Formats: sequence, structure tokens, C-alpha cells
Amino acid sequence: MKRLRLAIFAIVAPFLLGISVIPIFAQMPSGHPHLWITEAQLPTLRASATPDNPIWIQLLSLAEESVALMDEGILPTQDIGDNSWVEYPNENHALLLAFISLVHPDEAVRADYAQRARTLLMYIIEQASLGVAEDTAFRRPDFALTDRSRWYGAGFGLVVDWIYPILSPEDKTLIAQVFTRWCDENRNAYTTNNNRPEPIGVVNDPILIADPSYHRWSNNNYYAAHMRNMGLMSLSLNPEDDPSGALATCLNEAMGAWLYVLDNSFRTDTQGGLGAEGFEYSPQTLGYTAQFLLALYTSGYADTYPQTRFENNPYWDDVMKAYLHSMSPATHENEDFGDVYVPAWYGSGQLYMMPDHIALFGALGYYAYLTGDNETYSATKWIQTYSAPGGEAGLLSRMDYEQYTNPILYFLLFQPDARVVSDPRPALPTTFYADGLRRLLGRTDWSPDATWFTYSLSWNGVDHQSANGNAVELYRKGEWLTQVRVGYDLDYLASDNQNTLLVQNNPPSYDDWRYMLYERGSQWFYIPSGDPNPPTWTEGADYIAITGDATPLYNSDYAESTSVIRVVRQVVWLKPDIVVIYDLALTEISGFKRFVLNLPADATITDRTALMTTPKGNQLSIVNLSPTVTEMSVIALPDEVSEPPARYQTMTHRYIASTIDNPTEAYFIHVLVGGDSGAGLPEISLMNNFADAPVVNIGGRMITFDGVNITVSP
Repeated sequence: MKRLRLAIFAIVAPFLLGISVIPIFAQMPSGHPHLWITEAQLPTLRASATPDNPIWIQLLSLAEESVALMDEGILPTQDIGDNSWVEYPNENHALLLAFISLVHPDEAVRADYAQRARTLLMYIIEQASLGVAEDTAFRRPDFALTDRSRWYGAGFGLVVDWIYPILSPEDKTLIAQVFTRWCDENRNAYTTNNNRPEPIGVVNDPILIADPSYHRWSNNNYYAAHMRNMGLMSLSLNPEDDPSGALATCLNEAMGAWLYVLDNSFRTDTQGGLGAEGFEYSPQTLGYTAQFLLALYTSGYADTYPQTRFENNPYWDDVMKAYLHSMSPATHENEDFGDVYVPAWYGSGQLYMMPDHIALFGALGYYAYLTGDNETYSATKWIQTYSAPGGEAGLLSRMDYEQYTNPILYFLLFQPDARVVSDPRPALPTTFYADGLRRLLGRTDWSPDATWFTYSLSWNGVDHQSANGNAVELYRKGEWLTQVRVGYDLDYLASDNQNTLLVQNNPPSYDDWRYMLYERGSQWFYIPSGDPNPPTWTEGADYIAITGDATPLYNSDYAESTSVIRVVRQVVWLKPDIVVIYDLALTEISGFKRFVLNLPADATITDRTALMTTPKGNQLSIVNLSPTVTEMSVIALPDEVSEPPARYQTMTHRYIASTIDNPTEAYFIHVLVGGDSGAGLPEISLMNNFADAPVVNIGGRMITFDGVNITVSP
């Protein structure tokens, strides 16, 4: 039986570590392939590789392009062996050719493609086997750690498994040598902060999650890529190819350390299905993890530890709910991609649209297909058909993607199947709360004309997170009335771009990006004094009321900027179109306090009301009832110093209500009213003069705030 050494370890180690495990070694495959697909699945896959399957035709067309590059002499020699983007990554083309060598219905074609895949693979392996060398193709010390490895690194393990029968003993010896070194380099990864489990070599031990920084940084996309690549490389060879047991140890660490930490984060810091790094990078983190879990299932290791099976963590159910709740009610016309959904964005961003999540939902959906989970299979297939950029009409164009894991996963997910695929959204509730990142997403219904409201009070400590504590957004009739401003660099992640309160602190002890945050009155990322407590929220028949204390996010012990005493926001969403926001800000020193909202158009200020009409004819009125005297203004948003904002994002202006004379204590009350163009306002008034306990009248309905509780009259 294959992998006997690790199988014995998997039986013994859990008892030594006090972990309950039920092995399923009887299900372990006895041959190759066994990563993502098995010998038993090949007849079905080959039966779907037919001229009347457009997905197969598209996949085959991509493979023929790789063949042409080889025949022209471009591959393998024009791969420059760098550790980042290269024009002709051999392992990427080898992956596609190796896959076709399994599923093509013609045996002669399969044999030719397998040999071609071997040529491309061994071109790298033979050079890498010469050892580490600075500035040398395929031998750089971080070749297996940086961007190239996360984009294309899955190819190495998958190719070896998929063409294993044609590899010579000498090939396998070199491959094992290189994979062992690359695994060791991943084990000691330094690509970004806290980028490996500590202590190295420890598995399934709570000490691995004792340091909050290491725990949270497991959500990093490099971390997940290292874990996946270690696992796939270790699983691709047989025990006799690994006489020292180094690869078996590497696999056990990928499962028992890397996945152990990340799985725990999915149950705590990020529970609820949203990844810490936002929509730019979390699809990668989650995709790499799902791909590793799929490989563990098909290779027979799914029941090695509790964290090695999808079903053992509710996160994988929540991830689909979180995705669907993060989709705009309506599609938006995009000049380059056709109809797209836009998300309730958080974190860094370069393109503002719902990203293609095939790296995640392809792996999760194919696992559901294999295990008979019809509900998940239907939901993932619907997501990848209709919600990815371009929708159903753009499906084939999405397969023409540089990273060939993606079109392969499309082919695996879209098996000809009689199971009905239906829209999963109407069965979901209209309110969703992700406990880990403290994001609330609510909508009036699941129609394209729904009003959509979002709120966030996240912890902040890893790459690509934004200073968005207490951020609010409102979407109506196919358009954002106010939204966070999406962009990539740190200046776009600052609080003035995030629809939350700006509070001036004392200057930090640094003059770098931290000073930029201070000048803006922003919350801190990476180095806040602590986590905010989770918001408290209640939901009535026609409202949601939220209280969030963001004080720790505005202070930084590390930067010695700690003069903020209290910053609290209380929000009531009166469905469908009214949002009432009460803010209080207290500081030890004098300084500005500012209420900001990003807008998709200019607004006109009359008395204490700003009126905006959007490009599609929606109207937003911003009524300022603030007890503290404020100056109101609307500014056009220039590009930040770093670079332009995300492409396709629509926020062009900003409403600002700023205190006068820099008080230490300020109170803001704003009422946001959405409506059709020309619609009038309900009666809106402040019913008392108590700044710290106001009562707001909205059309005869009384809303009482006190900084802790909110009361909404019937």
C-alpha cells in the first residue's frame, strides 16, 4: 500500500497528541493519479472530453498553444527561471499538458502530452537539483517561496503525480531531492511577516496558535500557497522515492502545522466565511487551501486529522453564504467584461468587480461532486456560471487564464451532469453577519432592485486590511449611494477612504506611512493598540441597529500615539432607504474630528442638507443634525499619491462634516435618505439638546442613542 510510512505515523501520532482520528486507509489509492483526480474518475472525465463540450474544446485549445510553443522552440528554453512573473513558466504549461495526458480520449495523444509535460518539468528540476545559487535561473533561494510559486507552484506536485508512470527512477531521485529542498525552504518561509507556523516541526499542538500574530498571518496568501505546494509535492511521490522520510515529514507538517493553524483561524479570527485579506487576496488564500483539502481527499488523507476534511469546519459552508451576501443585488455593465456583479469590498483592490473565485469554488465544487453533496455542487456551479465576471456569456473567456489551474478546475467542475443547478440566494436569509471579521451585510430582499446595507468593525493586523472600523455603505436600485473608496496602496486603506470617522491623535514617533495616517485622523492598520470589541446589533421587523466601539483602532502604543479616549458609532438602518448615524469622539488633546462619506457624484449643500443625484437617477440626502458645530463641504476626490484608485470603482466625491476650533469632544448625527430623483424627505428632527443622549425623530418614529444602547420606537 502506498505511503505506508506516513500511514503508520497518522495512526500513532494522533494518540500521542491526544487527537481523535478515524483513519480511512482502506480508501487510499494504490496508484497514480491521485491528486484532485483518481484512476477511478478517468473514464468519466474522458467521456466528457468530446467535441460537443465547449469547455473541453477551450481547454484543448489552450493545450495546443503550449504544444505550439514547444514546437517553435520557445518552451522550455525561454523560461528565464525568475521567481516572479515570467512569460513562459514551464511548470504552468507542463500542468496543462499533464492534465490533457490523462483525460484526452486518444491514447496516442495522451502519451505525447505526457512526454511533453515531462520535458518541461525536468528542464526545471535538472537545473534546480544543482542547488541554491543567487541570481541563477530556477536556483534562487526564494524560487519556491514568492509570486511564481503561488501562481504556478501547484504544477510541480500535480505534474509529477499525473505523469508518474513515465518518470524514470533517475527522474524521481532528482525530483525528490529538489522537492525536499523546496519543502525545507517553505518550512522556513520568510516571504512576509510571520509566514510560517512556529515552532517549526511541531504539529497539532496549541503552542502553534499561542501567538496571535502568527495565528492571524496564516490568512496570508503566501502562507496558504506554501502549505498547498508542500502538500502537493509530498503527496506526488511514493514512499520508495522518499527513503529518508523527508517528504513524509513535510506532508505531516503541512497538515498538522500549517493547516492546523489556518483551520483554527477559520473557527475564530475569520469565522463566518470571509478571509482576512479582503477580495483582492482572500480568494487566493481560500483557493489554495481548498485545493490542498481536495488533494488530501483524493489521495486518501482526508481523515488523518480533524482539520484535513472540509466537513469538519463550518467555515466551508459559510464561505459560500459570505460570497453570495457580498454580491450586489444587480449586475453592472462593465466596459471590458460585460455584465458583472460588484462586491461589498474590503481590503486592497485593483479592479472593482466580483473576482472569479474558480480557484476556491472549483476545488470545493468538484469535491462536492465527488462526495454527492448536491446542494454545494449546485451552488458552486451556479456561482461560477453566473456571478463571475461576464456571467454565463463570459464563461469560456474566463478559462483563457494565465494560471492553468483555473481552466482545469473549470473543466472538473463543469462535468456534464443531470443534477439541477439553481440560484442558491433566495433560500438564504437577507441578513448575514461574519463573526470573525465583524461584517454585517443586509438587504431588503434578493431581487435586483433591493436596497443593500453594510457595516464593518474588523480587527486589523495583517496585510491588505483597511482602517474601516465602523464603516457603513448604502446601495439602492443598482447603484452605490455611498461606499468605501477602493484602491490598492496604504493611502487608499486609510479611514478617510473608508466611510468612517476621522479623529486626530497626537503625532506618532515615526515619519513614514504612520505619519500619513496621523495626518488623516485615520485608524491604524498593522499596529493598533488592540482589537475593538465585537459590535452589538439587533434586528427588528424593519430595521437593524448597531453599536460599535472602535477606540483601540485609533490608538497605537507602538507608534506612541494614544490620545484618543473614546470613539463610538451607533447606526440604525430603517429599511429600505434611511440610515441614521450617531458618532461620539473624545480625545485628551485638541484636534479635528470629521465625519466623511464617499459619493459617486457631486452634491449641493443647502442649510444643513447635502443633496446628491447619482448617474442612474438615485438621490441621496445627507441631513446634518450634529449637536457639535460643524463645517460642511463636498470635495472632488483626486488620485492618491501612490496611484489611481481601483479601476471601475465609482466614488468620485466626498462629503465632510468637520468640527470647528478642534474640540476634545465632538458629537455628530447624520441622517441618510435614499430615494428616486426629486423625492421629498420625511420629517427629520433632533428632539432634545443632550449631545450624549440624543433622540432623533424620523417621520414620527423616535430613535434614542446613548453611546451604548439604541431604542427604536415602533
